Amino acid sequence: MNSQSTGFLYQAMRQMMALMLSLLIIPATQFDLYAQAPAAGAYVELDAVQLDQLVAPIALYPDSLVAQILTGATYPDQIAAADTWLNQNMGLPPDQRAAGANAMDWDPAIKGLTAFPSVLDNLAKNTAWAAQLGNAYYNQPGDVMNAVQAMRLQAQQSNVLVTNAQERVVVDAGVIDIVPVNPAVVYVPYYDPWRVWGGMFVAYPVWVALPPPSGIVWGAGIGFAAGISLGVYAGFGWGFGAWAPSWGGGTVLFGGNTYISNSVSVYNHGHFGYHDRGAFEHGGRGVPGGFHAHAHAGDARARAARAGGGHGGGHGAGGSHSAYGSHGGAGGHGAAGSHSASAGHGAPASHGGSAGHGAPASH
Repeated sequence: MNSQSTGFLYQAMRQMMALMLSLLIIPATQFDLYAQAPAAGAYVELDAVQLDQLVAPIALYPDSLVAQILTGATYPDQIAAADTWLNQNMGLPPDQRAAGANAMDWDPAIKGLTAFPSVLDNLAKNTAWAAQLGNAYYNQPGDVMNAVQAMRLQAQQSNVLVTNAQERVVVDAGVIDIVPVNPAVVYVPYYDPWRVWGGMFVAYPVWVALPPPSGIVWGAGIGFAAGISLGVYAGFGWGFGAWAPSWGGGTVLFGGNTYISNSVSVYNHGHFGYHDRGAFEHGGRGVPGGFHAHAHAGDARARAARAGGGHGGGHGAGGSHSAYGSHGGAGGHGAAGSHSASAGHGAPASHGGSAGHGAPASH
């Protein structure tokens, strides 16, 4: 073989090797790019006034319903789907609706909200607010819990939030709980949040106010329609009694244990509580005089880590102060199986559709 042929062969082999190397490198590079892709968007932390405005529409709801809403709001797509489904099936008997909801591939909080059509409809009609509420709870859970308590304190001081025939207002160690008088019947309060708290903040942008339900009975700024019987939902683990807010821990409890949303649509998925800023741990605009924060920055993040690293659906780190729980961060049973402020018992602990399992409850 002459030198010219040898050179041609050598050049061809080099080109072939370069082509093979490029085919190996390109997929690896693409894989690395995907692996390092940052989460879309960035969460903007909210101050006390913004948080007050955000939680005002639900702050006077019963404790367990607040817990369901905060978790459910992290699933805007499921809220829309559940609301559509519920409106299409309102003609069914309640037990059939409950069974139908149970068969859906929804988060347990969304399933539980189907027991409260007006609440679910409000979330669906105010999608921007609901999505912001879910993102705020996921990123600033302790601040959100403190905002609810701050709004309750002001409503109580103005005699809007009082014990009545439908619900009891229980104050224990500075924490304000709202619980049904009859644990088997829940009354959803109807009120105008932009009037109850006067000029503290303006109405949430593009807020859609639903009309008051028929047969509503008005009190001091709050009205109640017919109560919702929970009997048909008692057999499912995702019902009202299984949920509770952990006011001191900054998280929601489900079945008595810390429950972290599995939603992948929230900002900073997998990093629950990383933006808690202690917005209510000092005085200032949006913080009522004499208010003492019960959840502190870092508490919720630590609980999420114990419940599974902040990555969705963890159960663990039990204990709370709530109407269906106990005091503090240790050894409580939360929503299920413990004595409530109304001396009732929550639904037995169970594991809902997309609930994962985290570390066992700490003591």
